[in-house]
Amino acid sequence: MTAWPDERIPIWVEPVAGEALDSWLEAYSRRLSTSIPEFVRFLGLPGARLNRMLRCLTEPERQVLSQRTGLSSARLTAMTLEPWDGLAVTIDRQTRRLIRPPLWRHSGNNTRYCPRCLGESAARWQLSWRLPWSFACTRHEMLLLDRCPKCGQPPLVHGYRRLRDVAPGTCLYGTGSANAIHCGFFLPDAEAALLPSHSLILDAQREVNTDVLGTESVSGSARQRGQELAVLARSALQGLEKELKSAPTVVRDVLEECGALPDLTSRDAHSSVLGTAFGTAIAKIALDRQRNDSDAVFTWLMAIRRSRQERQYYPTQWLSEWVPAGPRVTSRALASIDTELTWPARIRFGTTTSTPAWPTLTDEDVEQRAARLPAMLWPSWTMRLVPHLPEPVFRLSGIRRACAALLLMPGTTWDYSRAAQFLGNRSRFPHREVFDAAVKSHGPAELAEVLVLLARALDSNPAPVDYARRRATFSESTVTFDLDAYQSYCRRHGMRAGPVQIQRLRWHLLKLLLGADPGASSRTPAWNTGLSHQFNDELKSFLLRQAVENLTSQGITEPVVWQPPSAWLKKITWVGIEPDRIDGDTFSTLVAAGHPLTHIAKILQVGEDHIRLHVEATGISIPLPPPPQSRGLGRKIPRQGFFAPEELQRLYHEEKLSLAKIARLMSCSHSTVRRVLDEAKIPHRKGNAPLPSRLPASFSREWLETEYTQKGRSAPDIAHELGIHKETVAKRLRKWDIPRRPTGYHSSPFAGLSLPLTPTMQRVSTTKNCLSRLRHLLQIPGHRNLSAAAASLGVEPGSLGYQLRRLEATVGFKIIARTTPLSTTAAGATFLAEARRLVSLLDGEAGRSGAS
Repeated sequence: MTAWPDERIPIWVEPVAGEALDSWLEAYSRRLSTSIPEFVRFLGLPGARLNRMLRCLTEPERQVLSQRTGLSSARLTAMTLEPWDGLAVTIDRQTRRLIRPPLWRHSGNNTRYCPRCLGESAARWQLSWRLPWSFACTRHEMLLLDRCPKCGQPPLVHGYRRLRDVAPGTCLYGTGSANAIHCGFFLPDAEAALLPSHSLILDAQREVNTDVLGTESVSGSARQRGQELAVLARSALQGLEKELKSAPTVVRDVLEECGALPDLTSRDAHSSVLGTAFGTAIAKIALDRQRNDSDAVFTWLMAIRRSRQERQYYPTQWLSEWVPAGPRVTSRALASIDTELTWPARIRFGTTTSTPAWPTLTDEDVEQRAARLPAMLWPSWTMRLVPHLPEPVFRLSGIRRACAALLLMPGTTWDYSRAAQFLGNRSRFPHREVFDAAVKSHGPAELAEVLVLLARALDSNPAPVDYARRRATFSESTVTFDLDAYQSYCRRHGMRAGPVQIQRLRWHLLKLLLGADPGASSRTPAWNTGLSHQFNDELKSFLLRQAVENLTSQGITEPVVWQPPSAWLKKITWVGIEPDRIDGDTFSTLVAAGHPLTHIAKILQVGEDHIRLHVEATGISIPLPPPPQSRGLGRKIPRQGFFAPEELQRLYHEEKLSLAKIARLMSCSHSTVRRVLDEAKIPHRKGNAPLPSRLPASFSREWLETEYTQKGRSAPDIAHELGIHKETVAKRLRKWDIPRRPTGYHSSPFAGLSLPLTPTMQRVSTTKNCLSRLRHLLQIPGHRNLSAAAASLGVEPGSLGYQLRRLEATVGFKIIARTTPLSTTAAGATFLAEARRLVSLLDGEAGRSGAS
């Protein structure tokens, strides 16, 4: 038999499961027929207060209670609020006061109760009733009570005077003062609202008991679940005041279970039993994606938050109040407003991916990502991101610089300008303009998704190259170049090692080291656009050795070039093409045969830009055909392919391509095309050439005056129709004394309709980009705001706002009323009706022309 310690009280009172410490000590004092103060002094804790001990025990208090009662320290701690500190309550450990709770206003100073539980346990009070998460008794299937039905005050667990004649469970309000009126209501007799067995409130309480209160200590998952439920619950309570009419049916079902509406005028509405029960049940439904009505409830809660922020038009401003709910809630909310966001915002928040997220990365995190990123996107990844555009992009470097800057934005608060400057892309806005014009209209959502996923992969995968260090180390003035070795190479191949050649080679060397074109230009130099210099294996090996020597001299042991593997992103639909899409054998054969770049791209069914990127990404080396040898002084092998005189004659005179377009077609310079024209003795086109014979017989002063003055067509527009230079039209205007319009006048797109225009539309029709602006204007009414309209049209909100302001300045009145949703003014409705009719007629004419 175990010996009973001398210091232990000989009479034992067993705590009830889940009982609070002050309730147990109250029951103990009743068993010993004494008051609480006397019992505490008897234990050896003079001056100790039960409300402070309930919050957390000091070490001396814990030792004394354990010695005197025989209860272990762990069980004593479990009977206090200490395990719930930081989750349900907040305890100031110095003063042992309960301060502002982390989630609800209910701080834990007062207790709730189940009348039946009190009656069955002889008025033993549960610790969980002190927590704001307890609002229903799952055993008796009823709502808890938080006040005495007689005096309307929160119940007291214990009194401070000796109460011999007061039965356990009696309301003790007023027992702390001799002059107070004692309530004396027997709390087990209180009536509480019964809940149905399929109750939504009971389901919410059971989930809270499991996921929030079911852990022995405050875990991260419990805190996360509590934050989700609390934030959405507060939104649900706010919706009862303004948005109850639009609430889903299930919201009214929960209200019916509550029996009454929470008192929204009370300061403690969010801490009452009704408020907590209703809010938590609605939050639980919204978070349960298995329920059919989950999305409807979640959308209703978002509408409540949006309506409370009517002056904040941009969605992420009002959505920021949901950030404390954690990543799962904010991710779901961000996904629902994806179409309302601008394209940069979709990248910042990752709304085009399956896991949108609120920006949480610090500046240090962004700098670490930037260290793994060159100032221009890697060539293989550019191939995957850039679509097959109708024409090659001659500012491809600008697109790659824009992509690199955009990669710094996902998950951060950085804007595009700051990201571009950080990478050294000083000409940041031209880069972005090139990117938007060439790429953004081709799968913008898919492109944004890949950029976000690639940025996240950069954060989670190691990279062998520190590009930030290279950008700080190597420049035009610091890179070293073995001039003697290069001159030896040139002597072996009969080449000239002049200043221009050396400068270009140093440029290539610096590009290898930086992983990007030196400088910040949107254009790669014209001399670098051809392919011939990129296939010389010996020269490439020489540059690679020079790069290794530069790295070694700085103590850098990194590979010269590196690109992230495609395995970083799996199951992705690329906007562009995979690098292995280009067949290496076919490509090598075509290059070795001397086919021009345009011809190679057409055969391989890829873009010319993809060809150039493929060469840079793979570092392919192919033996080139020898240059043509001369047959004698001044005589060369006849030109072939596009350089053949017949083909050149057709392109230049029949198709009337400019020298610049022909140069791009042949992958050569403008001067080369001019020289070939001279060799073939093909006459150059001149602006003052005689009018072609296909001009209409009615061409006269009257015809030109009608087209130019009355219809409002411009001289370039008329010249384009006639196939002549605009200066020819200008000469006719001067010769026939037809008054000229001021510089900057634009041809009316409606001139060919032969319809009278109102004076207002006449002014608008001769402005720049008139037709595109009118098309955008017709789509604005009905959208919530300009940002939503811009997202629908695929343009920047700033551009759309500028277009609207220019149109309204031209017409002299407001066209769009800034209402929610956007609507038209009275004058604007008349103007838009005319614009809609003209645009419709113009589209009809274009359709008939195409069909014919």
